[in-house]
Amino acid sequence: MRYFFLFALCICSVVSANPAFEDKASEYNLQKTEQEKAAEAVIDKLIRAYNNQNIRQFLALYAEDVEFYMYPQTLMFKGKKPLIKRYGLMFEKMHCMKSTSIKRITNGNIVIDHETSEICTKKDGVIDKRSEFVTSYQIEDGKIQKVVFFR
Repeated sequence: MRYFFLFALCICSVVSANPAFEDKASEYNLQKTEQEKAAEAVIDKLIRAYNNQNIRQFLALYAEDVEFYMYPQTLMFKGKKPLIKRYGLMFEKMHCMKSTSIKRITNGNIVIDHETSEICTKKDGVIDKRSEFVTSYQIEDGKIQKVVFFR
């Protein structure tokens, strides 16, 4: 019984000393810098353009020399021409596309999104492909400069 009380006392001291267990911990997540708000706004526009299958708005959010990587440092492609080749056809051929950010971490000009994606390849409204992934976006001067896919 003595060990139970000692264990309970240890747990209480850890919980009370850890800000993650305090009400104030959630306040930290609400305090975003202007840079973080601006970076998130770019990614929110990107998701809207993707979901609306608006290739012009989608491309306008990327820097001319944007770099796409597969984690950790495998360069997939660089520049808007390969970006257009990769996404242009998809925007044209898919009957529906929907991406949703389900968890987001922002630090300065870096936005890391845990996202889901659903697409209709054969018929509008019939989702036949779903995926879940994590993507890191680096924003410079209001444009996406670097993208890293984690799979």
